[in-house]
Amino acid sequence: MPQHPQFESFKLAWRERDYALALTHIDAVIAAHPQVASLRWYRANCLEKLERYRDALLTVDTVLSLQPDHAPALVRQVALEWSRDTPDEESEDAQDEDLTPAQTAERERQHAEQRRRHVAQLQRALAIDPSLADACFALSQLLRQSVGGEWTASDPQADALLERAITLEPDRVEFRAAQAEIHEFRAMQVPDDAPDHAFVTAFTGMKYLRAELEAALREFTRCAQLDATHRYHLKAAKVLHNLGRFDDALAQYDLALARLPADAPQRPYVLEARARSENNGAGERDQMASLLESFIAAGDRNQDDDTVATALLGAARAVRKGKTVSEAVAARLSESPDDLTAANIAEQILNVAYEDAPGLVAVDSATFPAFQRNYAARQRKALAAAGFRHLADAEAVGMTRTLGQRTLLRFYADESGATTVDTFALKPKWPGFVAFLLLAVTGKWKTHTMTECTTLIEDGGFLMTQYENLSPFGYGDAVDIERLPRSTTVAALVARHRQRVASYLQAHPQARALPATDLAGIEANIRRGQAIKRAYRQSIGYVSDGELRGMLGGHYDRFAEKIRRKLVELAPDREESAVNG
Repeated sequence: MPQHPQFESFKLAWRERDYALALTHIDAVIAAHPQVASLRWYRANCLEKLERYRDALLTVDTVLSLQPDHAPALVRQVALEWSRDTPDEESEDAQDEDLTPAQTAERERQHAEQRRRHVAQLQRALAIDPSLADACFALSQLLRQSVGGEWTASDPQADALLERAITLEPDRVEFRAAQAEIHEFRAMQVPDDAPDHAFVTAFTGMKYLRAELEAALREFTRCAQLDATHRYHLKAAKVLHNLGRFDDALAQYDLALARLPADAPQRPYVLEARARSENNGAGERDQMASLLESFIAAGDRNQDDDTVATALLGAARAVRKGKTVSEAVAARLSESPDDLTAANIAEQILNVAYEDAPGLVAVDSATFPAFQRNYAARQRKALAAAGFRHLADAEAVGMTRTLGQRTLLRFYADESGATTVDTFALKPKWPGFVAFLLLAVTGKWKTHTMTECTTLIEDGGFLMTQYENLSPFGYGDAVDIERLPRSTTVAALVARHRQRVASYLQAHPQARALPATDLAGIEANIRRGQAIKRAYRQSIGYVSDGELRGMLGGHYDRFAEKIRRKLVELAPDREESAVNG
C-alpha cells in the first residue's frame, strides 16, 4: 500500500504534540484506507491525548473488530472501559443511597463479571505478546483492585507483573511511580512487634517502616530524573521528610520550585510544604501546633472554653518541643474527669512558672470593658496624688491567649523610675468546683482587682507590695512579696513599698534599683522578674505541698498526687523552651 501524502504530516504533528492537527491528518489517511487497523490505532491515541475518552474507546473497538489479536488495543480497551465504569467516590456514594439491596447485589455481580473478563483479556494480550509492558502493568493494577473496590499493596502475582513491566521498560515513569506508591502504602503497615530501628515516627504520631520508605524514595528519585515536571521532586521530599532527612527534603522542594514558573498556582502549596522541613523539621511541628491552637475559641473565653484552651495550648507547646500530636493531646485531654482536671491544674501551675513574654503594646483604654476602665481611673487619681506619673496604658498581647481575655494594664513610675505600679481588673465567669480550682491557681476570681508596686534590684533583689489576694503561690526568698489588706489606701500601699525598698538598699549599699521609665523598660523588668520566679518554681518542683493544700482544700487527697504526676510528665515540654528573662 503506497503511503498517503498526509501520513508524514500526521507524524510531524504528533512529534510536535499538536494532537488536534495530528487527528485531522490521520482522519484524512483513514478516509482513503478505512480497513487498516494500525491507522485506527493512531486515531485512538490522538483522541486519548485530547481526553476524548469515549471516542477513543469506540475507535479501539473498531481496531479490534479489524484485528482481534491487536495486543496493545486489547490493553487499551480494558483501561478505557475501567475508567468509564469506575465512578468517583462522591457519585458512587450517591448511587449507593438510591439502590435497593437487590440492585446492589446485581451491580456487584456485574462488576465481578467485568473484572473476570478484563483479567482474561489482559492475560490474552500477554499470551499474544509476552513482552508487552503495558499489559503487565495493567494486569498488575487490576489484580490489586478487588471486586468491592478495595486495593491491596500485597499481591505476589501483581508484584511480579509490575517488576516484569519495569524490567521490560525501565524508563516508564508511571510504572516506577506505581511501585513507589506501593512502597509508601506498605511503609504504613508497621507490625506491633517491629524493632525500633525498623521504623520511624513522624510528628503526627504515624509510624513508617524505614526500608519501605527508602524503597519509595529510590523510585520517586528515578521518576524525577525521567519526568520534567515538579511532581516527583515533591513526592521525594515528602518521603525524605518522613525519614527525618530534612535538609535533603528542602533540596527536593527547591528542585520542584525551580521547575515551576514564577506565577504557577502550585507554588504556594510547595512553599507551605517546604516550610514543614525547615529548621530540622521544626516547621512541621509549628504547623501542627498552630493547627491545635486554631481550635481555641476566639475572644474572651468562659471557663469551659478556658479548660479546653489550656489543654490545647499545652499540647501545642509539647508538639513544638517534638512530641507527637497524639502524645501531646492524650497527656492533657483524658477521658477520666479527675485526670482531665489534674492535667489542667498542672498546666496552669506550669503557666505560673513559664509565663509568656508579656509583649506589651500601647492601647487605647476606650476599647476595654467599663469595669476595667473604671478601676483604672480610680487608681490613677490616687497614684497621681502619691507622686506617680502615668507611663502607659498597655495590653500584654503575649499573654492574652493564655489569660483568655483582653486585660487593660495601666503602668506608673515614681520620679526615678525605680518603683513602678501596675493596676488591672479581671472578671472571669464563675463556673463550679473544677473551674474554681483553676481560677484559684491563677489567682482569678469574681472581679479581681489589683494594684501592685514593684522594684527590681541589680543584685537580683525583687520586691513587690500588693493587695492581698487568693493566689496560693509564694516565692520564698526569691521574691520578697508583702500583701496588705484590701482596705489599705493606695497612699499607704505606696508608702509601705517605699519603706521596704529603702530598708533593702540600706542593707545593700552597693546595690541600685533597675529603673523603668517607659514601656520598653517595664517589659524588660517584667521579663527579669519572670526569670526569677521561674527559677524558684523549678527549684521546688513547681508547687509546694503547702500551696497544693491551700489550693485544693478538702479535695487535696483526691487531686494532689495526680497533679504531682502530671507536673513530672508535662514539665519537660516547657523547660527547654522557657522564656529568657
